[in-house]
Amino acid sequence: MLDPARARSLAEHALSAARRAGAQQAEVTVEAQDEELNRFTHEHPVQNVLRSTACVSVRVRVDGRQGKASTGSPTPEGVARAAERALAVARLSPAGDLPPLPGPQAHALRGAGPLRADPEATAGAVGAVTEACRAQGCRAAGIHHGVSTLRLLMNTQGNAVHDWDTVAQVSVSAFRDEGAGWACAIGDGHRALDAPSVAARAVDKALASRAPRAVPPGRYDVVLEPAAVSSLLLFTASHAFGAQQVLDGSSFVAGRLGEPVFGENVTLTDDAHHPLTVGPVFDGEGLPRQRVTLVERGVARSVVHDQVTAKRLGCASTGHSLPQPSRDGPQPGNLCLQPGATAGGTAELIRGMKRGLLVTQFHYSNVVEPTKLTLTGMTRNGTFFVENGEIVGAVKNMRYTESVVEALKRVTGIGSDLRLASALFGGWVVVPSVRIEGFGFSSGTEF
Repeated sequence: MLDPARARSLAEHALSAARRAGAQQAEVTVEAQDEELNRFTHEHPVQNVLRSTACVSVRVRVDGRQGKASTGSPTPEGVARAAERALAVARLSPAGDLPPLPGPQAHALRGAGPLRADPEATAGAVGAVTEACRAQGCRAAGIHHGVSTLRLLMNTQGNAVHDWDTVAQVSVSAFRDEGAGWACAIGDGHRALDAPSVAARAVDKALASRAPRAVPPGRYDVVLEPAAVSSLLLFTASHAFGAQQVLDGSSFVAGRLGEPVFGENVTLTDDAHHPLTVGPVFDGEGLPRQRVTLVERGVARSVVHDQVTAKRLGCASTGHSLPQPSRDGPQPGNLCLQPGATAGGTAELIRGMKRGLLVTQFHYSNVVEPTKLTLTGMTRNGTFFVENGEIVGAVKNMRYTESVVEALKRVTGIGSDLRLASALFGGWVVVPSVRIEGFGFSSGTEF
C-alpha cells in the first residue's frame, strides 16, 4: 500500500507535470486501499481476498475551464500522463465561473493507520462465529471484512492534507428450518468488534424466526433496530440535506428551513468527528468537514455545502463536497441521530408498544417519490409481532412503502443504543433503535 510519503511524492510529481503542460491551477487526489475480505459458510471459507489498489486523480484549470483524468498506475509516468489528459479535457470544456481552489487548511485528522492483516485472528473470529451457530443447530453464512484507506489531496494553492481510516465489519446470517436471523457490527477496526456476540444475536433471531405467520398489510407501530433505521436515513443524505437538492427543489427541505419537518424528539446532525463514525475528515475539495445541525428538535436548521453551492448562496462551504467536478452537489457523509432517553434500546422500546412489529433490517430500499422521501423495500432476517410489550412470534417478510418525512413526524421513542450502521447501497450512520407509530406496509410475502 502507498504510504503518505510516497503518495505526497506522486502528488507533487503530478502537480509539476500539470504546470509543465500549461495548467494554471491543479489539484491531485491520491486514494489507496488495502482490503481483507473473508466470506464463509457453516462448513468452510468460500472466498479469501487480500488486495491493494490505488487511484490518482488530477484536476486542472486553464482560462476558466477545467478537466479531470484518473489513473490506476501510481507511478511518476502514470500520473504525468493523467495530468496531460486532464489538460486536454479542460481545453475542450466550456468556460465557467469556478470557485477558487482552497489554500492551506487546518485539519484534526483521524490517523488510524494502515490495516494490519492478521490471518490467525481472522480465522479465530470466523471459527467462533461458525461454532456458535453450529452449537444451536443453525447454518451460518457471513463476511469478515476490513478496508484501510489512505486519502491525500494537494493543490497548487498550498493545500496539502491526508487522512488514514479503517472500516471493519463482521456480518452473520444464521438459518434454521425456515427461520433466518442476521446481525452485524461495524467499527474502526476488528479489535473493537465482538464476532461471537454478533453470531449470538443472529442465532437468537434465527431461532425466534421459525414458523412465521402472515399478517395483513396496513399500518403498524414498529420498532426499527439500528440497521433498519440506517436504510431510511441514508436516503436523506443523498436526497434531502444537500444544498444542491434544495436549490433544484427536489428536497423536502426546500423553502422549509426554520420550520418543523420531523417530530420534536428528532435531532439529526452530520458529524465526521463523532467517536463512533468512520471515514475522512476532509471533503473532496480538501476542506475540513464541519459538524452541521440539520434538524434540531424537529426543526430544519441547515443543509450542507460545497464551494459551488456556497458561492451561489453567498455562504461558506461546510466541507461536504464530493470529488470535483460533480453534478450531484454536496452530501452529508456522517449522519448522527441523537439518542433518546430510553435506556436499554430495542427491548425498552418494545415494552412500550401495545401492538406492532419489530424489524431487524430493511433490504433493497429504493426511492419512490424523492420530494417526500417515499421509500419502498422489504423486511428481512427477523420480523416479529409484538403484543403488550412482548414478542409473541415471527412474521413473514413484508414490503413497506412509507415517507421518511412523515414517519419521522410519528416517532414515539428513541433508544440510547447508538451503533454505527450501514445499508445495501453503502454509507454509514450513527443511529439508535427507533419506535414509530403507524408505519406503512403495502403487501406481504410467502417467506
